[in-house]
Amino acid sequence: MDAGAENRTEGSHLLRRAPGRETRLLVSGEERLIEKLYVGGGGCEAWRERLRGTAARSPARREYDALVELHELGVPVPRALALAEDGRRSCVRMSYVPHAETLAERLAEAPTNERRQWGNALLDVVLRLHRAGWYHRDLYFVHFLVRSDGGLCLIDLGRARRDAAPRQRWFEKDLAALEHSAPGQVTRRERLRFLAAYLTGRGVGDRNARRRFAAAVGRRAERMARHRPKHGVSHPLPTEVRA
Repeated sequence: MDAGAENRTEGSHLLRRAPGRETRLLVSGEERLIEKLYVGGGGCEAWRERLRGTAARSPARREYDALVELHELGVPVPRALALAEDGRRSCVRMSYVPHAETLAERLAEAPTNERRQWGNALLDVVLRLHRAGWYHRDLYFVHFLVRSDGGLCLIDLGRARRDAAPRQRWFEKDLAALEHSAPGQVTRRERLRFLAAYLTGRGVGDRNARRRFAAAVGRRAERMARHRPKHGVSHPLPTEVRA
């Protein structure tokens, strides 16, 4: 596998490149799929798995497993298609999700009533994820695609984790990522309503517990706003395949 090749095959479009990984759209006739190539042994995630007494997985296998498990749980994610591993190189292929925009882009143009509908759809996905003990760790609005059939699809699951008893901080970080990445058109009242509905959906009814969670989310979102994004270059979908 050549994760650094600029032109891998005819019908291959580079979507994102960051240290140790790249994402491409592969097109063959009417067939489209997403390929993610990794170089490296998994870093901190591999050490975490070893400390827990399990075999360290390659980055591609970790994402492949997450896609399979979340799909089985009913979380809308791309379908895992194939996995390949060769030493420190690994590759996962998944279905391409037909879409023209991300949820961030849709909300930036949507009127109030439509934003409310998308907020409900988003809440359903996040609750499905967290109730099952999963957390995303990069739960930004740009990682929700607005599918061509009108639903949502959660992507970029390479860092997602599942714990039997997740620490509260991971859920706080996911909600903070949503708060930090929400388009400016989403009002403060809408954000607070979403957070309140999330806590109710998680069975958190104690007023003090709800306030503590909201305060923690706010602090984390402020830190994210001050954080410099990690290096990486993204490229838009080719015009001819945006559908």
